Amino acid sequence: MVFTDTENLIQAMLEQQIIPGADYTFIHHGRLVHEVTTGYSSVVPIKRRLAQGEYFDVASLTKVMGTVPLTLWLEQQGRINLEAPVSQYLPQIKDARVTLRHLLTHTSGATAWIDQRDELNASELREAIYNNLTFGADFNQKVVYNDYNFLLLGFIIERVLHMPVQVAIQKYVLQPWGLEASSFTPDPHQAIPTQVRNGILTKGQVHDPKAASLGLHAGSAGLFSTKHDVVKFTLKMLANENELLDETTMHQFEDNQTTNSKLLRSWGWAFVTRKPHQVLLRHSGFTGTFILLDRLTQNGLVFLSNRVHPQPNLKFLEYRQKIYQTFAKEDF
Repeated sequence: MVFTDTENLIQAMLEQQIIPGADYTFIHHGRLVHEVTTGYSSVVPIKRRLAQGEYFDVASLTKVMGTVPLTLWLEQQGRINLEAPVSQYLPQIKDARVTLRHLLTHTSGATAWIDQRDELNASELREAIYNNLTFGADFNQKVVYNDYNFLLLGFIIERVLHMPVQVAIQKYVLQPWGLEASSFTPDPHQAIPTQVRNGILTKGQVHDPKAASLGLHAGSAGLFSTKHDVVKFTLKMLANENELLDETTMHQFEDNQTTNSKLLRSWGWAFVTRKPHQVLLRHSGFTGTFILLDRLTQNGLVFLSNRVHPQPNLKFLEYRQKIYQTFAKEDF
């Protein structure tokens, strides 16, 4: 197997009980070469083995599996303009410097402090975002990953399509791509549990508090999916075109999409490496999920785990970074 060193790091996480279990697939030259389902889906209140086909809360993979392709499809259709100011679609946003491109590349400098944010309902939280969001000194000077960028993109999509963003993602992205096991409203019996909060085990409910408050109106998180579907999505991303995005758009993922040449970010995705013969993209989800893919070498790794069960394990973040760098060395 080509990715031996990368898999050794995954096995080390399991042996050290940094994660209870893992569901992962390696892709080499466009083919699935190694698939593993191992460990436990839950360790409290009882240990239960992880089975194939279980639903994970993929957290911020929602951004790249749903909001990014839908935004780019709308741009292809001429329904939105990525160079237009956000204020053209959302008059509540007064800073005319900020464009949709800034949101997609996390270069808007968006920040907000919302008091008692997690206690607000969907309409209250949306209003609080509009009233408290600022675009500070980091505007177009740094890539600062931030959920608010994709919440705004979701609100824009809703204005254009006249439906909740998650309904739009289901209709225009997940269904055309055949991602039949991906849902914002999973059967709790099929979803693996995440965090224990206030003595209650969360199961089938979105882990992210902003997405939980916004419900169908969150473009940043909320999707549940299986490894099979995330692999299917990754293969769509490796292809030169698909049912949704044309070849020109797909090749744009390989390029720096920021307007500041000192910065580096694709459409939603971050770069692990960007070289003439290697363009390795990454995106992760807070719950312990990530995707690596290289459209040039046609290699990838889909990794789903439950690192927030029963409580978040910060050591996972160290290992995730090591996995990114090790995979890059084996990406040929």
